[in-house]
Amino acid sequence: MKKASSRMIQITGLLLVLGLVFSSGCGRKEAVQELEKNGNGATRVIVEPIKNEPIVRTIKLSGKAEGIVDIDVLAEISGRIVSLNKKLGDWVNVGDEIGRIDSAQYEYAFLQAEAQLIATEAGLRSKEMQLQADSLLYKQESISQQGLLNSQNAYQMALSTYKGAQALYEQTKRTLDRAILKAPATGYIAYLPIKVGENIQANTMVYTIVDDSQIIIRTGIGQNYINLVDPNDQVVITCNSTNLETKGIVKRIGRSAKIGDSLYPIEITFKNPGQMKSGMILNLELEKATSQSMYAIRFSVVEQRYDKRFVYVADGDKASLREIKLGDMFGNNVIVTEGLSSGDLLIVDSAGKLSDGYPITYNLSEEE
Repeated sequence: MKKASSRMIQITGLLLVLGLVFSSGCGRKEAVQELEKNGNGATRVIVEPIKNEPIVRTIKLSGKAEGIVDIDVLAEISGRIVSLNKKLGDWVNVGDEIGRIDSAQYEYAFLQAEAQLIATEAGLRSKEMQLQADSLLYKQESISQQGLLNSQNAYQMALSTYKGAQALYEQTKRTLDRAILKAPATGYIAYLPIKVGENIQANTMVYTIVDDSQIIIRTGIGQNYINLVDPNDQVVITCNSTNLETKGIVKRIGRSAKIGDSLYPIEITFKNPGQMKSGMILNLELEKATSQSMYAIRFSVVEQRYDKRFVYVADGDKASLREIKLGDMFGNNVIVTEGLSSGDLLIVDSAGKLSDGYPITYNLSEEE
């Protein structure tokens, strides 16, 4: 009897478990059916009213920060660095001496050019005086015309030699001056790769001067957005490395796409809040409203059937399939050029599949 009782308890327990499982499964199915349809069999949908209004487009760009002064200075002559008066990070003004290149050989060339200039200048004066004298003698008919012509030619040759010596003098003086590394602008020494005793070649970068109190960003914008942007438009600027947000303005816009791509140059400037440095990659965001009112919808609600596009709208208590024509995309949205009117209720979500004429009940989207 005890074994039979035990078996009956096990069977009863198994039936109870199966009953709970079946009951739970039926509950989920009924919940799903309740979600998809209400009592009269209509599918529940979410709608958004169609509005004819200016479309706000968000334009996202990126670019590298540059100081308002950002100059790479190259050595103009070759030689050995004999002194450095400034260090990395120092502030310099225009004309400050940063360092010197050994100038001995350039000084010798300059002195030779100076001596040659003095000699040719003396020769020129002599020929000039001779020409004046011969001109007077010619007027007195004391020398022939050929004699005067010879004197004039000698003067022109002396003048040519003098001008050549003068040019050589200016050139050697300029070369000698370039042995002194002078700051061409005001700012911080942001890069100084040279050191005393090092031999450098002409056209080698010797230092960089940056004034980053103001930042300029030179980047490019595509042809779909170039006509939306105007000078003085406000730009939101962020930098991932500083977790900082600031605002700038569009300073200049190019009128021709850059060679090699379809981007138009654009320059954006802003006052440095203090944590951004030249060379950082910055994120730029502009919001621009179209000048004309348009219809815009989420692209995700558009259905494509062959080469046609459709959406569902709420027509009373039924879903209505509407053919539409599309314009430009912007972000996740698209402009509708035909097929919708102000006040139409666009179905943006539904609890089940829809078809033309299917009964529905709707609620407004929470975004409205």
